[in-house]
Amino acid sequence: MTTTTTNYAVAPGAYLEEWIDENGLSQQRVADMLGCSRKQVNEIINARAPITADTAMRLERVVGIPADAWLRYEALHKADQARIAEEQELATHADRIDTEAAKYLRKIGATTATKTKPGQLVSDFLTFHRCGTWGAYELLNETASQGDYALAALKQAADITIDSTLLSTWLRAGEQTEHYEAGRRYSYDPASLRSILPDLRERAAWSDSDLLNDLAAMLARVGVVFVVVEPPAKFPLLGMTRWIDKKVPVIQQTGRWGKDGFIIWTLFHEIGHVLNDPRGEMHLDFKSEKQRNSVAEKNANGFARDLLFGEAGLEAFQGHTSDGAIARIAREVGVSPGVAVHQMHRMRLLDYKFGNHLCVDLSDTFTRSPG
Repeated sequence: MTTTTTNYAVAPGAYLEEWIDENGLSQQRVADMLGCSRKQVNEIINARAPITADTAMRLERVVGIPADAWLRYEALHKADQARIAEEQELATHADRIDTEAAKYLRKIGATTATKTKPGQLVSDFLTFHRCGTWGAYELLNETASQGDYALAALKQAADITIDSTLLSTWLRAGEQTEHYEAGRRYSYDPASLRSILPDLRERAAWSDSDLLNDLAAMLARVGVVFVVVEPPAKFPLLGMTRWIDKKVPVIQQTGRWGKDGFIIWTLFHEIGHVLNDPRGEMHLDFKSEKQRNSVAEKNANGFARDLLFGEAGLEAFQGHTSDGAIARIAREVGVSPGVAVHQMHRMRLLDYKFGNHLCVDLSDTFTRSPG
């Protein structure tokens, strides 16, 4: 008997029927041999009556298949029936899973299903999120502002187009990294975080293959989780801040475009949220400038700018467009050239066609999404 997952359920009566045919017997003859009615044999064959422990022992003596095997067949039949019924119910929710979220799950190996197998897709989606039912997943999102996700922040932001299933899938991918798991045991101390800001700034001034791991290790020592997780396609975030049980801050970035300027700036922006905003709040850093205009976002930008560039800000860079001049000034200021270019582009001090060769690609050092 196979245990491969199927879209149908095989009743144990099918094996009894096969034995009867192979031996050229009638149902009445088998009923006589079992000491039961022909009706009972017929109902077992047609899956209208279950095989009980008593019947299984009789079948063992007559057919030769052990009683425990018959009972396993019966249990598997019931389990298959329940699974098929559940998949049919789950399939009704398939259209609520964002197409890009489904693609992302397939990319990281969390499912092989498409919407041609909607029940399996939803089942794998729920398994990935550790939710037993779709209702449980919805409850998780409804109460998220008090838990790990804080998805309720989406409802408070303007012009948000991100789908909650897409966001929760990327967040859950972050939870499956070693950094996040280790963070459950961290003890966060804001004073200690403030004390290492100069060291973080100094390390972030040199972009190399060890940069992200070094920054993550430095932050871990003061109880902050930092992880860069590749995002789904068309994902509108650069990064976000959330908390584990309102105790441990988590800075999770997409590493969008892979360049050091975006990643370093976003990190210090998120550190601003961790230090200056109420504990437990979630903040989303969007690609679009129009979606980063709240007071909290402006304050986080000010924190990052002051920490990285000092009171003078970008004044020293004004009027310079050559790579050599920008790189030289960046070293004098104590920031990476990539961060300087990022901010010069953002503040319209430098045309986007200039400075790009100064940006270092860190994408090969990202934490890969779990498979």
